[in-house]
Amino acid sequence: MQSEPSIVHEEPYADGHYPDGTIYHEGHHGHVPLDGQVVLEPLHDAGCDALPMGHCGCGQAGCDGACGVACDGCGPSCPTGGCNGDPLCGEYRDCDNLEACVTICLPQDGWISAEYLLWWQDGMALPPLASTGPLPSAANPANTGTLLYGGDDVLTDSFDGFRFDFGFWLDRCHTWGIGADFFRLAEETDGFFGDPTTFPALARPFLNANLGAIEDSELVNSAGVINGTLNIDVDSELYGWGVHFKHLRCAQEGCTTDWCGCPDAFCSRTEYLIGFRQLQLGEGVRIEEQLTTPTAPIVGFGIFDDFRTRNQFNGLDVGWAYKRTRGYWTAEAKIRLAVGNTRQRVRINGATTITPTPGTAQTGGLLAQASNIGSYDRDEFTILPQLDLRLGYQLTDQWRATIGYTFLYWSNVVRPGDHIDRLVDVNQLPSDPPVATPAADFPRFTFDNTDYWAQGLSFGAEYRW
Repeated sequence: MQSEPSIVHEEPYADGHYPDGTIYHEGHHGHVPLDGQVVLEPLHDAGCDALPMGHCGCGQAGCDGACGVACDGCGPSCPTGGCNGDPLCGEYRDCDNLEACVTICLPQDGWISAEYLLWWQDGMALPPLASTGPLPSAANPANTGTLLYGGDDVLTDSFDGFRFDFGFWLDRCHTWGIGADFFRLAEETDGFFGDPTTFPALARPFLNANLGAIEDSELVNSAGVINGTLNIDVDSELYGWGVHFKHLRCAQEGCTTDWCGCPDAFCSRTEYLIGFRQLQLGEGVRIEEQLTTPTAPIVGFGIFDDFRTRNQFNGLDVGWAYKRTRGYWTAEAKIRLAVGNTRQRVRINGATTITPTPGTAQTGGLLAQASNIGSYDRDEFTILPQLDLRLGYQLTDQWRATIGYTFLYWSNVVRPGDHIDRLVDVNQLPSDPPVATPAADFPRFTFDNTDYWAQGLSFGAEYRW
């Protein structure tokens, strides 16, 4: 690799003047003339190697270096004089080894990063699911039940996860590349458990459609009436992946000053991205009861309601990325907008098993009945913007430590808590012996769209070769 020649001046006269009439004084990493022009002497290998491990030098006309000559990557729309940068700004490269490579050899230049994710998500709204009895309301102020679980958002704690990003460049000057990324948040759970010891009075609240939609409850624990356990499990999991092409739009470099006023060099890259993206959000709410009568003849009831949703997004992903390198530090910003289709699925199931009566389980629990049990699918147009901010510190020529922040927004998703209808026609409830019941309208199913977001921090490392 050729390097820029060092600037050589004759020895100054005693008064500090050089033979060419310019007066210089020593500065940080170079010299500063009295006329304000900054001339930095090259550091390290004196070439235009990737910042930050090798500075190009401020004000040097040949700052492209041997690798960057004639591939600044700046189109005709760039401001005049504002695009003399090295497109390999902040990129590791070895001029002796760089070769064009697409299909017939291993990629010569590439990157891979791995990050630990500490994220939070939009909480899942749940209706009241456990109480000590019928809940008070405007229509039933005399009710004395106390809410034990539900009635607010759950799954609001942090999620752990990971993210990988990898790819390779298709040309010497890193103007075209292809990459892929994958992330996953570990399944997060929440729930409630009640038994006769912890909750002597325990019930499942609902609205009784046969009594004018007033607050009512199904008993789980009540002295001398019924003994049982109530278990509620809530879960959520998010993951996604994508592939994209990236193209260098512009590269710039110049001079600035650091915090102490000393001259320093910087460079930046602006890239466009286009590709495909898929995300999937799967969530569920499952409610289970095990009940027995306290007196003979002993009768047992096994009851469950299950509500599950899945959202799968597929769409076109476009983006803009900016990277600025100064010294050993790199600041990056990326904005992406995916537009496409979300395939929504809601699955509702429920059953009751009554013992010792032999036979199969009867359809329906409490909130899942024949009127709303089933699998429901539809497609919804969706936008999915994402913001990524990242700060990196160069550890070696090829290794960089990073810390970042991500905000993700997803329009038009379905979540299980929004599809639990508390209005119940009790004529549908299973009985012993089973009896035919007329068709009922409640509980009913209706698609209910909502928005979703996830955000959080990332901590990782990046390797470039």
